[in-house]
Amino acid sequence: MLSTLPRIGRLYVRSFSGLPRKVWLLSLVMVVNRSGAMVVAFLSVYLVNSMGYTATDAGWVMGAFGVGGIAGNYLGGLLNDRYGSWHIMVFSLIIAGLLHILIGQVTSFWPLCGLVFLTSLTADAFRPANRAAIAVYAPPEHLTQSYGLQRLAANLGFSVGPALGGLLIATYGYESLFWADGITYWMAAILFLVALPADETARPLPSPAPASAAEKAPRPETRPGYRQPWLVQMVLANTLVIMCFFQLFSTVPVHLTANGYTEGQFGLLLTVSGVLIVLVEMPLVYLADRRYRPLFVMLTGSALIAAGYFLLPVAAVVGYGLLLVWMALITFGEILLMPFTGTYVARHAPPSRRGEYLGLLSASYSLAFVLTPVLGFQLAEYFGYASSIYTISGLGVGGLLILLTVDRAREARNRELAAR
Repeated sequence: MLSTLPRIGRLYVRSFSGLPRKVWLLSLVMVVNRSGAMVVAFLSVYLVNSMGYTATDAGWVMGAFGVGGIAGNYLGGLLNDRYGSWHIMVFSLIIAGLLHILIGQVTSFWPLCGLVFLTSLTADAFRPANRAAIAVYAPPEHLTQSYGLQRLAANLGFSVGPALGGLLIATYGYESLFWADGITYWMAAILFLVALPADETARPLPSPAPASAAEKAPRPETRPGYRQPWLVQMVLANTLVIMCFFQLFSTVPVHLTANGYTEGQFGLLLTVSGVLIVLVEMPLVYLADRRYRPLFVMLTGSALIAAGYFLLPVAAVVGYGLLLVWMALITFGEILLMPFTGTYVARHAPPSRRGEYLGLLSASYSLAFVLTPVLGFQLAEYFGYASSIYTISGLGVGGLLILLTVDRAREARNRELAAR
């Protein structure tokens, strides 16, 4: 066993090597920003247990969060292609910080829905801009590693946020969560402005020049993302799998508290996930990126997520030890799925539309955020939480099957372009 430690150490070092300085700096901004990510983890519990809303009402508020995210991701992607990533990221961090604080001051249902929508729209505009900036900063051979580092940074911050959130709830009440989240957005904005002043990402990328007839090269891709078959299939597949995963932020915390677990115990599960990602994500992504096709890695991750959620209702009854196994399964699933979806889209999107394509991919996460709480809480109210979890996990299996068709659709589009 001791003889394997040097090899593990070398693998860990190699998984971080070759990444550009600006990728590291943007990752540091992500750590600061996500260290205050408490609102999304506890919002459904806050609405039900503190505000006194029904599970259905909580589902609609969470749905407003998701609708805002869909709009923010797509709008952020379009604006990224027009103005450059840098401007979108600065605007998002500053305004989203203010809006997070305001959520804690609003108690009426419809104003709360509207404010949650605007907060999500502004905050999620950061996502496609961030992914597009990484695609500019990172060389192609290190793109998946760079996306992995961004996720590692986000989860490093997130490993602190929920545990701190549980402590703040116990000590100062729920309102402190919104202040903490808003302040960390502003801290991230200041760090971003200091560490990454306006650079090449502050300008839009040029459109590819059409090939001349003499060159006999494939016609460059100009099709909008919503008309691109392989991207539409990727977005649909990702939506269904992420619906399965995002039960973590809607029905799962309420289900666990109903089974006698505390907010602190749920926060600790999220912390365990974050720590696990810090320890294994980069080496695992490094090995998978070099040994397997991206589609195979994404399918494996999707299967682990679905398997974990089919285990969850049993784990909630058996005890906390089995909940840790559930968390490990879905954590390894997200490690293998999420960095590779971003890399797949960034590599195959036309540069002048990369923000739009990545925005549509990011919007699939927000679409899942709309559908999961609305469908999940409705099912839970009529059939119970276990039935809700099993049903949405079945949708995740459907997403896995759709994912099988993405490569074939992209290759068909490439043949179509080559024939023109």
